[in-house]
Amino acid sequence: MVLTVSLPGLTSPMQAGVQLDIVAKFRSVEAELDVVIVVDSEVEASKSKVALLGIATPLRSSFSFRREEWLLLIDLWSKAVKSQSDSWKTIGSMIETETSHASVLTISAGPGIKFVINSPGKGLVTYVLSKDELARFAGTLYRVKEFFSR
Repeated sequence: MVLTVSLPGLTSPMQAGVQLDIVAKFRSVEAELDVVIVVDSEVEASKSKVALLGIATPLRSSFSFRREEWLLLIDLWSKAVKSQSDSWKTIGSMIETETSHASVLTISAGPGIKFVINSPGKGLVTYVLSKDELARFAGTLYRVKEFFSR
């Protein structure tokens, strides 16, 4: 059985042993940012959990995380929140692991938090999280951290 999922950046068929849950959606006028968790019961336990950060602009791209990468995202997020200003400043970048077509996620601080995913096959997609959404996004980060701890 093949389940086809259409989420920003996640458009490939998924196997029956895969459970996907959307943790949170953030929307702006130009784009959407989704935080998704995936459990694959068909693989070994240490590799069964993945989180995705997906952006749709109308181009769609996503960045996948294991627990260690998610913790790095939380660290970059914390630095970005503390670096808020009127102009944009790059806080840091991450390179996707365990894939042959690694995307790069760059996080910037300014009048909000900017996420940019640069995918080799799809190009750049950007989402700017407004200051009004920072607390909700922080809660989402920690919900996913708990998911990896279960």
